Amino acid sequence: MDAAQLRDFMRELSDRGEESLKLFRPQEHQEEIFTSTASELLIRGGNRSGKSVCVAVLLASEMMRTPVRDHIGVLLPLHAPPEGNKMTVWLVGYGEKHIGQTFHRLLFQPGLFEIIKDEQTQAWRAYQPWRDWDRRKERKPAPPLIPRRMIDKGGWGWKNKSIRHFEVCRLVNGTEIFAFTSIGDPKMGDPVDRVWVDEAIRFPKHYAEWQARISDRKGRIFWSAWPGRVNSALINLHSRAKAQVTRIPPDVQEVRLAFSQNQFVDDDEKRKRLEGWSPDEALSRDLGEFVRGNSQVYPTFSAALHSTPCQAESQDDEVDAVLRKTNGVPPDDWSRTLILDPGHTHPGVLFAAIPPPRLVKNGDKIVCGVVYDEIYLPSSDATEIAKACLPKMEGYAFHTFLIDFHAGRQTPMGFSMTIADQYSNAFREQGLFSLQSGSAFSWSSDDVEGGLELVRVRLRPARKFRPWLRVVSKTCPNFMQQMELYEKQTDARGFVLNKPAPRQVDCLCDCVRYWVQNDPTYITPDQPIRVKSPAWLAFTNDWSEKPKGQVSITLGMKER
Repeated sequence: MDAAQLRDFMRELSDRGEESLKLFRPQEHQEEIFTSTASELLIRGGNRSGKSVCVAVLLASEMMRTPVRDHIGVLLPLHAPPEGNKMTVWLVGYGEKHIGQTFHRLLFQPGLFEIIKDEQTQAWRAYQPWRDWDRRKERKPAPPLIPRRMIDKGGWGWKNKSIRHFEVCRLVNGTEIFAFTSIGDPKMGDPVDRVWVDEAIRFPKHYAEWQARISDRKGRIFWSAWPGRVNSALINLHSRAKAQVTRIPPDVQEVRLAFSQNQFVDDDEKRKRLEGWSPDEALSRDLGEFVRGNSQVYPTFSAALHSTPCQAESQDDEVDAVLRKTNGVPPDDWSRTLILDPGHTHPGVLFAAIPPPRLVKNGDKIVCGVVYDEIYLPSSDATEIAKACLPKMEGYAFHTFLIDFHAGRQTPMGFSMTIADQYSNAFREQGLFSLQSGSAFSWSSDDVEGGLELVRVRLRPARKFRPWLRVVSKTCPNFMQQMELYEKQTDARGFVLNKPAPRQVDCLCDCVRYWVQNDPTYITPDQPIRVKSPAWLAFTNDWSEKPKGQVSITLGMKER
């Protein structure tokens, strides 16, 4: 069918009142998408599982106030805002091509599915290959989900019409459809009725902004995703849906679709694809499972492998056994390091220790490093961080203080000192000192890619022992979460790069990299410098204020 024939056919269908929303029939396993009332709905599936098609139909039916029928022709409930209410809809795609090639194609172009005349009634209906294969030459493209008559005159706002990249489309019923990419800053401020996020997003933290937009109008978010490029927002949405699986009705719901379930794909073609995919590819591309090895910075990191003590006491080595007895607190003779990733928005501190080489297993020395505590205080300054460190350091000797090389040497606008100097002063005021440099900080390496590889090596299980890097997980929940969600950056073509993705909360992941790059080894903490307690600081300050010859001091609180 050439372009002229297609126009004539679309005009014929329009004159007869044939619309795609009336002809479409979801497959039985897809109907849950249309019956859900969840304010956040995740449709997760493999390639060609029908997830984007279903969301396009659901969204179009709500914007046009036209209910969809199920696979046997029964009307499904319509959960659109009341008739007469003008809807505001946001479409969020990964890049500009996604808007033209996906959103515009699904909503505004003919051929989203195919139709055929029923042999009995001669009325148009959806083409079903499992029953119509012998008549496949008679199939025709279905009209657009949103027909041209529904688009307001002058309603298109184009950014690049040649690639169908539109910024806004206004319908005659007052509905406004805005299209954005997830690459730039998220649009803010406007109340929204529906948000459709399709496939991957560039910056996971934008999802929270989209959530905020739907609150004023009791709106909904639909996210159709193949989890080939996983991000923390998608994992979090999946986890929340899993936690609400018994809630009726749920606020967050997940519907799973599979490539192998799609009746519109030929069975022989399904067999070819499934035989050609590796087991991991089949899990992802068929079932829509999270297979994150390619997108994770540290794919081997897991609580089961890297937590100390072990989940099963029978698997403990000598290091685990010691920490089990001390409730996760390294003994005095371990070599301690404080690692700081500075900044006001997301500062983070890790406390790490190296056990003495006297710990052995089967006659061999155990060499490992343990992250045993953390501080994560968003929007905190140097003084607040130093005060938070004091109770975690009091009574212990720390060999080294480490800080991010790039951030530490910067002097913020309006300040006369570098960030490292600000933290050094704050630590000095709290009586926090290291054996190596007092209250000053040592610089970390700025080789990011080299540091990532070093951490990966430290995460691998040794031949005889458990991994070198271990975590007291019960006292480091933020570190565990950041490591598990730590993602690589993808370029505009979707290729995964060997560098961390921007705009993710990863301050504690940075801290462990700084530590590993510093080549941590055991150094006996036999120096006299130790963290001063508040009582000792008050004692020395009171003593220094006494005139010569006066030896008495005041213990306890002074009266004011």
